[in-house]
Amino acid sequence: MDNIKTSHSTAGQDHGHGEGGVPFFPDHFVKEMSVMALIFGVVLFLATLMPMPVGEPADALKTPPGIKPEWYFMTVYQMLKYVPKSAGLVFSFVIFPPVMMLFPFFYNWYTKYRYGRLILHTIVALGVLTAIFLAMLAYLGFE
Repeated sequence: MDNIKTSHSTAGQDHGHGEGGVPFFPDHFVKEMSVMALIFGVVLFLATLMPMPVGEPADALKTPPGIKPEWYFMTVYQMLKYVPKSAGLVFSFVIFPPVMMLFPFFYNWYTKYRYGRLILHTIVALGVLTAIFLAMLAYLGFE
């Protein structure tokens, strides 16, 4: 009870200076920022004086042994080994995206023919089987 009485009687007399009578801003703030700048400067100095050693440069065209991509990238990973780079780029970025974007517009036109739907299903099935085959080759480690 005495604590509450004392705090109420002295409330508002410190004018935000805390118990020691020193204001938080700018005194404590400047002190904390100077300590932080000093520590940052020491770490920066040590990092430039003794940098971490860099290992052997990486070869972008050779995958280290034992590294395999996630299962959903296995097909693309294996396809990169068999398809020339220029043909893969042309197909991946020039031919495939427009075909996929325009496919819904031509679907009804193409399926009105007698074997249109059968041809589309055959193309999709061959694509799925090729993807599974390439993924299995990558998983088993064939070059």
